[in-house]
Amino acid sequence: MKPRELFGVAVRVIGFWFLTQAFYWFFWFAVKAHDPHAGNPNIPNAEDLESATLYILLGGVTLLLADLIVWAIYGLPPRPASSDADDAASGDTTPGE
Repeated sequence: MKPRELFGVAVRVIGFWFLTQAFYWFFWFAVKAHDPHAGNPNIPNAEDLESATLYILLGGVTLLLADLIVWAIYGLPPRPASSDADDAASGDTTPGE
């Protein structure tokens, strides 16, 4: 794999990790809503919900804009090189032929 492709995979993995964090915080929000004495009492239930919302937004945006993030770092993808047969078939000729 080329570095550009590996970076795209890494961006998508980070986006998926954000979504797993959202699941984690939603889980604790649901547990605390059912039993207020469960979990860490120093973290209010509203903060669990805020964290879950933040991570779901981060994960969604990261996954949806992964190609744009790769483009911002690496620029446009390289154009494939055309062969002489493709040029002859399209009628393109170079000057001097």
